[in-house]
Amino acid sequence: MNARAYVLLETLGGQSAAVAQALRGRPGVKLVDLVDGKPDVVMVVEAPNRKRLAEFTVAALAATENLTAGMQLLPALGAPFGKKAGRVCRSAG
Repeated sequence: MNARAYVLLETLGGQSAAVAQALRGRPGVKLVDLVDGKPDVVMVVEAPNRKRLAEFTVAALAATENLTAGMQLLPALGAPFGKKAGRVCRSAG
């Protein structure tokens, strides 16, 4: 199984689309989405192992301008969704 991290990024005002565009296509970057509110951008990075994951993540961020200090790195633990994944919490609605 590949190592995966979810990276939540805050950008300088009005720069979310430019940051997302700069991240797309970088090695290891599998998904980049703009989101409403904070964080501004969510990036998913995958690699064959944790060392390469760290390298891909650092390289993608280093090649991107207009980021603030607001960043969260969330490494995934375990199997992808649907394959022995943990319980899913659902809100009462």
